Amino acid sequence: MKKILTEHKGKLVLSSLVTLLPALAGRRLAWEAAALLAAHWLVLLIVFADRRNRENQSRKAIGLLFWMMPFLSLLTGGVTVMLERGVQSAGALSSLMALGFGLLFIVLGNYMPKFRQNSFMGIRVKWTLEDEANWNATHRFGGKVWVAGGFACLAGALLPVQAMGVVFPAVLAVIVALPIAYSYRYHKEQPAAERTARAPVPPAQKWAARLIVAAVAVLAVWTLLMGSAGVRYGESSFTVAASGWEDLTVAYEDVAAVEYLPAEDVPDGGIRTYGLGNLRVAFGQFSNDAYGGYTRYTYHSCGDCVRLTTTAGRTILLNGPDQAATRAIYEALRGRI
Repeated sequence: MKKILTEHKGKLVLSSLVTLLPALAGRRLAWEAAALLAAHWLVLLIVFADRRNRENQSRKAIGLLFWMMPFLSLLTGGVTVMLERGVQSAGALSSLMALGFGLLFIVLGNYMPKFRQNSFMGIRVKWTLEDEANWNATHRFGGKVWVAGGFACLAGALLPVQAMGVVFPAVLAVIVALPIAYSYRYHKEQPAAERTARAPVPPAQKWAARLIVAAVAVLAVWTLLMGSAGVRYGESSFTVAASGWEDLTVAYEDVAAVEYLPAEDVPDGGIRTYGLGNLRVAFGQFSNDAYGGYTRYTYHSCGDCVRLTTTAGRTILLNGPDQAATRAIYEALRGRI
């Protein structure tokens, strides 16, 4: 581990600095960049924990690994800067993300055939891990699929945002499913005598893999259920204090109207352009046909909302976890505005 990190010290330092580059644009991006830097180091440590990556992995594959997180940091940083400068067009943001991920898929597809058999990188399914010939054939095929998926994303960047909302998930499903199906078919058609024996996996690596899977599962559940918000009322403004996302502060004098909307009068949420969305809450910036670009801090458990219209013509939707809490927000704001 220490040896390979020393060998790539220059790439490690440079890639870390590039990952942190968006932090120069403000505090919000500083937190995002720091989180991606931590993920960058964690991925490198996990990959290099496999002896096969330290000793036999393709140098091109290792080199690519150093630039994955920096690329994602620059891409997400670019989206955030656009939002902070007032770009609320869901189409522009969707096109940027489609172009970014399209290029990423193309690069990964070109490098994928160079990945050598290991426990953490590449298409890791039972048949590729148990047979080196299957691994090599699957990654040659998978590379072509990922390149095609990348070009599909680039083309999708020219489509309306609603269409891209269908194209991108479809591309993800195809580039994941097709190589796995190919590996299974290769395994079934390959004579048993031609299969190469799988190298034994050290117990430490088995436990490391189990811990990583468990950690990812816990993180996924937490991400799906996290988030809460409460309203604090000051003398001249109120603040929506949100956990899991940034707070929202609005001056009372900037609010032109406040109204209570029952669930049947609340339009579809539309597309989240930037924010937090999961099974519990929807926080951040959204876009729909009724309001255009608007701000939302709502719980899914309550269909009713409080709608605020600012003097600048912007819409803000708020609610609590239930109707009683939502009604209390409405009464409190109506008494101050």
